Amino acid sequence: MSERLREKLSILADAAKYDVSCSSSGSDRKNTNKGVGNGHYSGICHTYTEDGRCVSLLKILLTNHCIFDCAYCVSRKSNDIERAAFTVDEVVELTMNFYRRNFIEGLFLSSGIFKNADYTMERLLRVVKKLRLEQNYNGYIHLKTIPGASDELIKEAGLYADRMSINLEMPTETGLKLLAPDKSHKDVIKPLGFVQNQIVQFKEEKKLIKSVPKFVPAGQSTQMVVLVLHLLKKLFRLDNLENYTSIN
Repeated sequence: MSERLREKLSILADAAKYDVSCSSSGSDRKNTNKGVGNGHYSGICHTYTEDGRCVSLLKILLTNHCIFDCAYCVSRKSNDIERAAFTVDEVVELTMNFYRRNFIEGLFLSSGIFKNADYTMERLLRVVKKLRLEQNYNGYIHLKTIPGASDELIKEAGLYADRMSINLEMPTETGLKLLAPDKSHKDVIKPLGFVQNQIVQFKEEKKLIKSVPKFVPAGQSTQMVVLVLHLLKKLFRLDNLENYTSIN
């Protein structure tokens, strides 16, 4: 591994540790084509550290560059941190090399949003397609859904990922606007419903047509930011915070 790739891995693995939505059991993806890995028999059941890291997954961001400035996110654009970005080939190389060395049992891939949602989602899709189709990788993949990405990209990604997730972030639109003013509550909610509807639809079609492919067989998950009111008041000097959000 080159020194630069090692540096990227250090930065982007550390940035990914705050995402605790990497639930990873339940996949029934089997190795039926003599490929590499098996999301069914490899025992995708993991130990989680206190900060949410799933120790047997390669848990990384594609990049920690982000166009958003969410107050709760370490990768927000206003934060003075070291930035890095993997290429598609680098993520594929890392996943396969770590898997062959028995360091990991699967991949958890998320990303900051750079340029726009579709551009970011398309790159995530390229990673999982390359793993499945070119590397013949049958191991576990958890892919984050990028809010605001097109239904077409999300649907195609669901054909290659075992689990997908999108962070709900805040329970109310007002709360989201308060701490993540660049984000749309609609863009966050919509993919959750779309993925769930697709899961149901594919299962129904599977009953009639055996050749229907799997769609996120391990389901989807989410996470929500939980903040302490008095700390928020202190940090943001918001005496009337209760009027903006119902979080407690």
